[in-house]
Amino acid sequence: MSVYKKITENNSPIALERTALDERFITLFLDEDAQGRLEAQELRQLVHRAMNELSDLEFKVIESRYQYKKSPGQAAYRIGITRENLLELEESALGKLRSALTNWQRSH
Repeated sequence: MSVYKKITENNSPIALERTALDERFITLFLDEDAQGRLEAQELRQLVHRAMNELSDLEFKVIESRYQYKKSPGQAAYRIGITRENLLELEESALGKLRSALTNWQRSH
């Protein structure tokens, strides 16, 4: 049973509360070959922990941009921030996620 719930999209502004990410989002970080299966569960947990370390706004930015595939302008409008603020938050969030993944890779 997946710990992630399906998230439905609507056109109303996003409330600043955490939601669960669709499992398909996390698979963007995973290898699809058989060799990666054993590490896949550990990597899923790592991404989940890294996402929980993001601020609420960073989480919403990543969710809007990569799960809902919104443009920076669309995501900024839905969240209620400027496009420039969104790009700064996105850069910060991706840096945190990359750092967690890099640290994991170095340990393996």
